Amino acid sequence: MATPATPISELPDGPQRLRERGMILVTTMVFLSLITVLCSAAIMRTANDIREGGAQRISQAALRLSEAGAMGTVALASQMQLGFGDYVAARNNVLTMADIGPAAVDLTTPDGSFGREFAAISPISFSTLVSESDMSAAVPGYDAARYCFKTYKMVTTSQIGSATPTDLLQIAQSGQQAIQSYLTVGPVLCGP
Repeated sequence: MATPATPISELPDGPQRLRERGMILVTTMVFLSLITVLCSAAIMRTANDIREGGAQRISQAALRLSEAGAMGTVALASQMQLGFGDYVAARNNVLTMADIGPAAVDLTTPDGSFGREFAAISPISFSTLVSESDMSAAVPGYDAARYCFKTYKMVTTSQIGSATPTDLLQIAQSGQQAIQSYLTVGPVLCGP
């Protein structure tokens, strides 16, 4: 036999208690929604920070690559001395990573010049635009009539990743930096 249903007004808690339970449920749901929104914002902020940190690492690696290219050009000029101007002229005043040689940038091992930065990124290159030389005045201590110094202006530009990225991953893994420097070679004989 079925027991008759007890009206709400006769329950021990009464309607006031049921309303309080409903308010607790609503308050809990609002609180959980607020926590969800805050956690989502924190996750988005962290993801942006990670992307920004990756872009900063690529930018720093591109700067180091430009520095390596400039230093490699200086080392090449130091080895060639008088022949440097002819070498540069034969290459239309642009030296590339292939012209400088593998000693400037070691990309063959993860522990090379740039560590693990370039492991998943390719291509990696730099080029140095070398201006025509200016013959400078003689320096004290050298025979002013016979010896001069040649000064070259260099702009070394590095390129990491695709120069024309087509998707977000290529954009995130691309960077370019340029360094301007001056190189003085000499003493060399003045005149033609």
